[in-house]
Amino acid sequence: MSKHSLHNDIKVVQHLSCAAYTATQTPSNGIDTQGFESLEFIISHGTMANAAASPQPSWTFKLQESDSQSSGFTDVVTATDVVVNSAKSPVTTPNASTGVFLTVDAAAEDDATYRISYIGAKRYVRVVATAADTPGATPLAINAVLGHANIRPTDDDA
Repeated sequence: MSKHSLHNDIKVVQHLSCAAYTATQTPSNGIDTQGFESLEFIISHGTMANAAASPQPSWTFKLQESDSQSSGFTDVVTATDVVVNSAKSPVTTPNASTGVFLTVDAAAEDDATYRISYIGAKRYVRVVATAADTPGATPLAINAVLGHANIRPTDDDA
């Protein structure tokens, strides 16, 4: 079997810098998909400081898309615009009314990495992380991996 390096076939862009966040994070600019055929967001979620609090704190994540880098974003609510391939993950197709594809609201979901692929038609895409019910300082980071036609997402279970 011949091995192939991804090194020259992908571009990695920091979307939300790694830090402990306490409030909603909405990146002002979207990831520019021009020149690439695939876009995968990698979400690293640390431990919620107030995970045991009541009401149950949470973080929700949704994709937004636009034809402009820094304005006009709308929620991605169509299942055909994303690829979700892991039975091990709470990542789902976007909610048809809210666009939320991931809710982290339990200690069992902390300290995990989640991913979703955007295959829609808009040029700019971003992930919004929304805090609810005071999750406390939660380490988060979001990176985007852009690829070319010969790179295809695969199932995490494979």
